[in-house]
Amino acid sequence: MAPKIRVRGGDEDEDFGIIRKQIQTPHLSPFETPTKCFKFVHGIPPSLRINEVIKRIYPKTVELIQSGPYPSPRRTVMSKFLPNKLNLTIFELMYHSVPSDDEIETIAHYLYAGSQSTFFLPTVIAGMLKEDKKLSTKKIDEYVRMMRHMIEVTEAVGNTKAFIGTIPLIPRKFSSRILKLYLDKGITAFAIDAGTKDFLNHETDFRSILSEINKEVPLDKAFIYACNLGIPRFVQDRTRADDFLSFFAYVDAFGSTFKTRGSLRMPKGVGRAKQFVKEQLTYEVSSYPKFCSKHEFTLSQARRYLTQFNQFEQLREADSVRGLIGKEKMQTYLDAKDGIDETAVKHLGRIAEKVRIS
Repeated sequence: MAPKIRVRGGDEDEDFGIIRKQIQTPHLSPFETPTKCFKFVHGIPPSLRINEVIKRIYPKTVELIQSGPYPSPRRTVMSKFLPNKLNLTIFELMYHSVPSDDEIETIAHYLYAGSQSTFFLPTVIAGMLKEDKKLSTKKIDEYVRMMRHMIEVTEAVGNTKAFIGTIPLIPRKFSSRILKLYLDKGITAFAIDAGTKDFLNHETDFRSILSEINKEVPLDKAFIYACNLGIPRFVQDRTRADDFLSFFAYVDAFGSTFKTRGSLRMPKGVGRAKQFVKEQLTYEVSSYPKFCSKHEFTLSQARRYLTQFNQFEQLREADSVRGLIGKEKMQTYLDAKDGIDETAVKHLGRIAEKVRIS
């Protein structure tokens, strides 16, 4: 049986789903959550514990791996690893349908070779799960079969890495089929891929995933990671930082948004420039041309600055929140943040209440 991420639960807030945990992955020193993950780090903060290394895998990529020559994982993936950190290697499969068994095996072996102490089951684009633009039981079952095959191929090589089961943020009818596989395989670490959706606007789907896990693996014994978390539409020049609020809904670590909204990328220079404001738990929002003009940045400088600034500020704020758990009511913390409205607090409280009684 594959090793597991070991989790020791500690202090927990009585009103919200936030738990201080100690996490230990195979072969690495333990660290505490909740925490923020990083991507593309320059100037590593001392409290950073999780480094994300994200790679898109296209059909052409697999073809090149199979036919060669193709750079080894050590060159393309592991060169981005940071010492003394949990390096999460995350593959995003850019396939519109489930790959062949041969391709699945190639992806699994390549991912295993490029992973550190965890085997993060790949994320997929929304199209792989849909038929005629709608979620399909047939497509979900094909997805489950792919993940099962990937797990079994990995187990067959004498796996020494802990699985993290990826779950798209989709309705319970579909997500429960995926979770059943992971729970049957004894997996106790999970990654919720929100696909750029705001989890509070999809509370029922988010809560149902947590509830299904909690029935088999108590959440104080599970590791819950989330990525591609969206935020609400902004009002004038600010919006609530719902990605950060996921900490109050049983998420131990949240990571990058590496998926794009819609099927096409935005043209260069278009998009929202979002700057995290920890005093409010909001983002200040403007256009990139306006942000560049205000700060005298080029577009590339602005993107680099905001990526680094937001990651550092969120990590520091996560460190602060972690230190308050068990010492101060989280309601007091949220009340001090004037960007958090009563509706958001009610959503968070409802998630915690309903998951606990599931």
